[in-house]
Amino acid sequence: MHTKYISLCFALIFSAQPLIAQEVTTTRPRDVEGMYTRAAFILDDRSISNVYGVTAMLEKCAQWGHPLAIELLLDVYEGRRKGLDTHPEKAAVLAEAVAEGKLRLDEEHPESARVKRECMFRYALYCEKGAGCAKSEKKALHWMLKAANEGEGKARVELARYLTDKNKPYSDPRKALQLLRDQARKAPDTPNVFFYLGHMYMTGMGLPRPMPELAFECYQLGEKMKDARAINNLAAMYERGITTSRDLTTALHLYKKAADLGNKEASANMQRLAFIRAELETGTPRAARINHAALQIIEALPLSEQAKKRLSTPFL
Repeated sequence: MHTKYISLCFALIFSAQPLIAQEVTTTRPRDVEGMYTRAAFILDDRSISNVYGVTAMLEKCAQWGHPLAIELLLDVYEGRRKGLDTHPEKAAVLAEAVAEGKLRLDEEHPESARVKRECMFRYALYCEKGAGCAKSEKKALHWMLKAANEGEGKARVELARYLTDKNKPYSDPRKALQLLRDQARKAPDTPNVFFYLGHMYMTGMGLPRPMPELAFECYQLGEKMKDARAINNLAAMYERGITTSRDLTTALHLYKKAADLGNKEASANMQRLAFIRAELETGTPRAARINHAALQIIEALPLSEQAKKRLSTPFL
């Protein structure tokens, strides 16, 4: 009975926009682990350009509750893997099925509990954004809270974000602050924990007053954890001289570091600051200042030295 239920569940999941024709069977493949390993290898090996069929392999493994295959399949559906089509609707249905226990994970696999929490976390984000499913604040809060209560660190951080929204009836900045402090102490490498914690200290949410000194320390810790948004905010504090001496050189370095990690706001700040530095140089003709700023931008870009030299030539 259980096998037939799983087959029906996956028939619904993969019926929205099937990548290739797939026959749903009731016989467990002999080597699910081997199939997953092959699929993961193909996706990780950049020298392999033909990834056709990988999605079907992962779907087959996921059908039988392989947790890592399900996690990787969600990445594929979300568009995190180049060369494969995105399917947000399938991602939402799959994550919901695992979160609700409609699709049972392999009980003997050591990653099953973690992946179930991951599915709860992702489904909460899907519901929050309306990605592949109907937008639902209620469902987002429900699943984020459930994932957090079951020990998912990322969910605790995002739950804290929910609790800082002053326009919501469940707003509780003090609870949010406590969640972030506990998570930072327990697992400092949790994504965004120091960014949100620093933001709360900077604005004074859940506190008697703003505490920029503690915000500065949080952003410094975020830099060590390669948190791009925390690094961007740390750069802004150096640029403005908040709780530290104003240092445009350090600010520009930090903006570049955050930009290299993919933060678009930091990339814009990096270019803006390069022009500001040029403008601050008194006695320099406008054309020279513009050229100097352009060179500063080029130097800060994540390019090879040869590419930088080619771009810089018109300004030298």
